[in-house]
Amino acid sequence: MDEESDIAAIKETLNQYAVGVNTGDFDRWISLWADDGVQMPPDTPSRVGKEQIREGMKPAFDQMNLNITIHSIEEAKVYGDLGLTRCTYTLKMTPKAGGETINAMPDGKALTLVKRQPDGSWKIAYDSFNSNVPPT
Repeated sequence: MDEESDIAAIKETLNQYAVGVNTGDFDRWISLWADDGVQMPPDTPSRVGKEQIREGMKPAFDQMNLNITIHSIEEAKVYGDLGLTRCTYTLKMTPKAGGETINAMPDGKALTLVKRQPDGSWKIAYDSFNSNVPPT
């Protein structure tokens, strides 16, 4: 594949991440991760491997209606079988049991490293994200 196609595929991985979150489709969302992927959320230890990521994130999908908006992809680059995106986003969470919407990440940023798989697909290898503003 050429670099342009790879960058389009990497951006589509990020798009599918948002689709999985916004539709509550946990299976779609977790399928985007490499088996040895590492999630590095703010204010909590890293989650290493798909099972730790599953354990850490499944309750949020079960208990909340999540809404992520990726505002811009500041960078998308490919280095052989590795690629990265740097983006800005917002995340809101509304309890499924009812209650106020929580503006969980009003000004978020993320650096996501993806790795080409043997079948040519791209899976998330590392995802690090945090906020530009301090917690309230």
